Amino acid sequence: MFTDFIYALGDIFTETFKILPILGNNLNVILIIVGFVMLFYWLNEMAKHNRKAAKDGTLK
Repeated sequence: MFTDFIYALGDIFTETFKILPILGNNLNVILIIVGFVMLFYWLNEMAKHNRKAAKDGTLK
């Protein structure tokens, strides 16, 4: 029973990885763009917290 699960999981991964050559380099570009957007969002949030802390006098 557990062996069947492992083989089924392997088959799913094998079929999923067949999509990657079709996507080509576009997937890499999309992931890099999403990562940078998330980075700049996080940096903006941290700057907001630092400004609020400096205003409230709680910045250490």
